[in-house]
Amino acid sequence: MDNIKWGFIGCGKVVEKKSGPAFNTANNSSIYAVMRRNLDNAKVSAEKLGAQKWYDNVDDLLKDNEVNAVYIATPPGLHLKQAIKCCQAKKATYIEKPFARNYKEALEITEMFEKAGVPLYIAHYRRALPKFVKIKRLLEEGIIGKICEVDFRLNRKYNKEEILNTWLYNTELSGGGKFYDIAPHSIDIMVYLFGKFTKINGIATNNSKEYNVEDVVVMSFETENGVIGTANFNSIAFDKKDKILVYGTNGTMEFSMHGNDDIVIKNENGEEKLHIDNPDIIQEDMVHEVVDSLITGKHLNTCSGREALETYRIIDEVLNDYYHGREDEFWKRENTWN
Repeated sequence: MDNIKWGFIGCGKVVEKKSGPAFNTANNSSIYAVMRRNLDNAKVSAEKLGAQKWYDNVDDLLKDNEVNAVYIATPPGLHLKQAIKCCQAKKATYIEKPFARNYKEALEITEMFEKAGVPLYIAHYRRALPKFVKIKRLLEEGIIGKICEVDFRLNRKYNKEEILNTWLYNTELSGGGKFYDIAPHSIDIMVYLFGKFTKINGIATNNSKEYNVEDVVVMSFETENGVIGTANFNSIAFDKKDKILVYGTNGTMEFSMHGNDDIVIKNENGEEKLHIDNPDIIQEDMVHEVVDSLITGKHLNTCSGREALETYRIIDEVLNDYYHGREDEFWKRENTWN
């Protein structure tokens, strides 16, 4: 490919602000078409993003020969069917997180694209942010010695508007609760920094009568590099927290996973603080890496479907007991959940 012309499947307000513009700022890349279920809305989004065409169904967008790559930005419950169509149309595809509703669907999509020889990327974009690229390099250089332990805490305040006005608590569309929506970013970064998980233990609970999905999750793990750790996710917290502490043999490193706090390093040389701002368009670095990968044919600092699978394997294992299995259509049997 010399020039990437993107077709968007799904394009809400988040896409218009947090990811969409990045497809126009990358070299040799532009948004060519937008598809939304409502044609008028599709036209509005297309005009905002400078796209030339708009559609109200996936098939018409994929039949457009000018479109040679697709960004799927719909709820996870729609990803499998839409990804199948993109793969059959031989369109390189970038899928928003969560990748799918469970590991089984994510694996099906990945193997299908690999068999067809069609590029597949997942929007675990934090691994391309300059902040995390820097953290990874510093840890690999041994700035705090050998990494031994990790402690992560993510608190989010309860937001009733999300239940009333979004698909996030509709498990057939979402694949789980707030944990399932936000954890892919956190877990992917932990895999990116510390290696694949070889041991996983998890407990998930529900503390509200307004929904049936998990809202507090605690997990412990060990990675292939011998790092052990814990991660706590609380989506009904009184306060908001976001902190990861990395303990090494010669120091510690502290940083926020989702925020823009300083990176704090403590070792034998004292304390050092580094500040690396995130880009205004949060997905810009990852989108640029994906575009460059498609143009050059090289595997750059992206997240392929195969690389993303580890995150969904981990999440399914953590949530397995709560949902009494995650390999079937668990969203259709709420009466069996914990």
